[in-house]
Amino acid sequence: MLFLGLVFYRSLPYGNTEQILAALFFAIVISTALVLLLVQVITRPLGEFARVVRQLAQGNWNARVKYRNQDELGEVARSLNDFSDKIRETVSALEESKARLEAILVNMESGVLLVNSSGQVVLVNPAAEETLGILLRDILGKSQVEALQNYSLSSLISMVFSEWQIQSAEISLFYPEERILEATAAPVLGEGEKRSGVVVVLYDLTRIRRLERVRAEFVANVSHELKTPVTSIKGFAETLLDGALYNHRSAEEFVNIINEEADRLSRLVNDLLELSRIEFRDVEPQLIPLDLTSEIKKIIDLLEPRFRKKRLSLKAELPKQPVIVQADSDMIRQSLENLMDNSLKYTPEGGQVMISLLPGQEEVVVVVKDSGIGIPAEDLSRVFERFYRVDKTRSRKLGGNGFGAGHCQTHCQCPRWPRLGRE
Repeated sequence: MLFLGLVFYRSLPYGNTEQILAALFFAIVISTALVLLLVQVITRPLGEFARVVRQLAQGNWNARVKYRNQDELGEVARSLNDFSDKIRETVSALEESKARLEAILVNMESGVLLVNSSGQVVLVNPAAEETLGILLRDILGKSQVEALQNYSLSSLISMVFSEWQIQSAEISLFYPEERILEATAAPVLGEGEKRSGVVVVLYDLTRIRRLERVRAEFVANVSHELKTPVTSIKGFAETLLDGALYNHRSAEEFVNIINEEADRLSRLVNDLLELSRIEFRDVEPQLIPLDLTSEIKKIIDLLEPRFRKKRLSLKAELPKQPVIVQADSDMIRQSLENLMDNSLKYTPEGGQVMISLLPGQEEVVVVVKDSGIGIPAEDLSRVFERFYRVDKTRSRKLGGNGFGAGHCQTHCQCPRWPRLGRE
């Protein structure tokens, strides 16, 4: 601009001071105007850039620079917009991955907890909260020893920190309830292979261990139940072979005993086979319209002599009109006979047994109630467990084997059949 002023100055007559000053003033004004215009052209997009950067810093990933010129600043604007798009895609992918991880942790049946490198619990999923009887908000930031309050679990985590290898152990809990857990603890590596913590997965083995114990008890119970009639049959058969066969009176008595024990053995084997078929879903219920009132009356007529023999009062509260249900006649009869047989066995002489039929709008309830010894509260949770007997000595004496529980559970849990209950 000064160059323009000088050119204008040289074109003026020599020695004219006013004209020289005017030329210089004109040059300064034009230079200032052009500089201000240039500054505005440059600073306006820079301000736009600053605005977009601030919005990105605040988490607004949709912010865009609106500068569209094809110069260097336009190239910077396009690069900033591309960078914003990449950040938005990355954050969206991270949020989606976080949501999936949270959904997995929330819905996992196994407990998961995370301990950071400082030994503080920083993550606990709902399954672990329920299993360990803790809440994340109560233990967040506490040391794992203080938060978990379980020596075996804390020792397992400490072992991983010291040896930096995966460790597994079976631990026992006594609070909030007695449980057996399989705990697997593994080291967690952060950026640059930095040790960032330990993750622990807890798998509840309580049910599995209980089933294993039930199977062991079942083998022992069945072995005893089968051994008793077999021993009797063999003993009396040997007695007959040793000479009692020629004693007509003794022979007849022994043969009757052998026949009774053989019948008992047959019933045990049939019960086992029946339960096995039910367990493996080989038995398909034959659902037919069935008058439950009539079926209960038949069972009462069948069992009444046995109740009378034991001097038990057997009463029934049945509707006068038929109660029609869709059910398998044989299975319903077997379930009711099991319930009433229990009442017969475990009600002392002079007691009462009541069977009631309570029809509802969508279900039918059959209740067998007796004045017998009942079931202790601690055994109620196992009442439908296969082969479980509350008083094993008394059950064996009375001929119980626990098979009825398996039958009743299988029959009573199907929503298409009447619900049966015993008090």
